[in-house]
Amino acid sequence: MMDQDGSQTYPVADAEDDVVDGVADFIDMKDAVEVRVDDDLPMEEEDEDNGVLDRGSNDDGGGEGQVESNIPDMSNFQLKSHTDSVYAVASVVENGQLSILSGGGDDKAFQYTISDANDKRSTAVTPLPYAHTDTVSSVAYNIQYVGSDPKKTPKLAAVGSYDGSIVIYDPDTGAQRLKLEGPSDVEWMSFHPKGGTVLLVGSGDGTLWMFHIPLNRCMQVFVGHEQAVTAGCFSPDGKWALSVSSDGTLRIWAPKTGLNKHVFRLGEGGLTCMANNGGSDGMLVIAGSEDGQAHVCHIGSKKVVATLRHFELPATTETADNDNDEEMEYPMSVEAVGFSPAQPNWCATGGVDGKVKIWDLARDGQCRQVCIHTNNTSADGITRISWHPNLPFVFVATISGTVRVWDARNGNLLHTLTGGSTDQINDMNVLFLPNGSAVIVTASDDHVVRVFELDVDALTHPPTPTDTSMQS
Repeated sequence: MMDQDGSQTYPVADAEDDVVDGVADFIDMKDAVEVRVDDDLPMEEEDEDNGVLDRGSNDDGGGEGQVESNIPDMSNFQLKSHTDSVYAVASVVENGQLSILSGGGDDKAFQYTISDANDKRSTAVTPLPYAHTDTVSSVAYNIQYVGSDPKKTPKLAAVGSYDGSIVIYDPDTGAQRLKLEGPSDVEWMSFHPKGGTVLLVGSGDGTLWMFHIPLNRCMQVFVGHEQAVTAGCFSPDGKWALSVSSDGTLRIWAPKTGLNKHVFRLGEGGLTCMANNGGSDGMLVIAGSEDGQAHVCHIGSKKVVATLRHFELPATTETADNDNDEEMEYPMSVEAVGFSPAQPNWCATGGVDGKVKIWDLARDGQCRQVCIHTNNTSADGITRISWHPNLPFVFVATISGTVRVWDARNGNLLHTLTGGSTDQINDMNVLFLPNGSAVIVTASDDHVVRVFELDVDALTHPPTPTDTSMQS
């Protein structure tokens, strides 16, 4: 169905038992399981060089040949505390201060703060004290969900590891508050959008865990996935928990009861990534798959709205003479997806084939544009996608260490940011500020967290022949 303004709407299934009334009602204290808390802070390891390189340096940061002299480092800050690949970053701006969480393969997590004082930038690093025994795989802030009363909703920073630990910190001081245990390992974490006091955690053992942080309680364990839970979050209204898995299913969970309300079985390919809040009603979810497809589902009507073919097998494969009985491997997997907040029926898929495809769900899932960097000699795989909230611009992180900005309307490459390295970007977080700029934080295999600052408003004006700052 179409609204009068041309946007698409979807029928919502009539299921009263699916509705969770109010934010607090989905927490049933009768079903709560108390989580044992380790109140003893671990002994800090011997001090290491947790240096932070300030603006404008092209120092290689002690990595193993990561930096190439002919690739400019366009980042404004290079944060070099990690001694192994950085796998996760989260960032938030509060009162003019940029705070960054990072986690890496060195089993460590750090918090950085970058602030302006007396027209000068200052950078501070805080090694977070818990001694993890495996890779720190996920980090998250709840500050963007905290209201005006910090006593009612405390500010939190969460750090999760493959060792199964979930450690909660005070983001103002870096002091450890709680240590939660439950999953065998932590693949990802997501705070509840209504208040940010509830944390959803996905595990490689196929389970999801839901914790209430102020009460120090495990509220639910969601069981049903048969393989690793690769991505998940709460629905925008906070009434549902959503998850995708390597078992090829997208599941809707009722937080109050822990029941699996619906299963979307989306083929044999494992699901790798997920994004929500699509469509005119915010009820669309998109999941990317290892088989080169992306599936768009409506969590109200419980219908598969569209199946998008991101990767097309070459036509010659059907008739090719292959003397070897081995199947050829193609760069099929869709690794990043996202909906446009400005155009809710537009979504983007990014794959290991190096392509970003823009789709229009209001036109039966038509592919509007294919964005690909033509100067590459090999596929520059996509690892993360982030849409601008008001403009049709897509920010993309790649395995070549670059961040590119594409115009979804025409497929034009607007800008390219390089970090002085060809090592893969594993994670990216983009903050869009009221002054029209963007702060892009990346986590890379070269052990460095980089901060880029970009004037997005300038991208709306084409460069003059003498202006090379926007040329890619």
